[in-house]
Amino acid sequence: MGKEELQFIFSLFSFVGVIGILFYLIVAKANADEQREKIEMLELKNSSLQDYIYKLDEQIESNKTLSESDIKQQIIEMYEEGKEVMVIENTLNIPRAKIEMVIKFYKLQKER
Repeated sequence: MGKEELQFIFSLFSFVGVIGILFYLIVAKANADEQREKIEMLELKNSSLQDYIYKLDEQIESNKTLSESDIKQQIIEMYEEGKEVMVIENTLNIPRAKIEMVIKFYKLQKER
């Protein structure tokens, strides 16, 4: 092999190497951007979960302040006023099943 052929081969390898390095840099940049987006999404989810937990804690604390008899009395009063179960549920933040149970027992006691 002549001198010119060796230079051509080395130039070709250098060119392929430069293209490979550029390709690697582009792929690494794309991966870094993707990772940044994932981190932002996780931070957003984390903050929304923390807000949700905070709201649940507030609801638990507000429900603890009322005794069971007070809650039952409020449910009965709202039921007697003609409010629907869904309205009572949203107003008092009490599960529908519990409201329905209180109303059923109230109806049974009323029949006696």
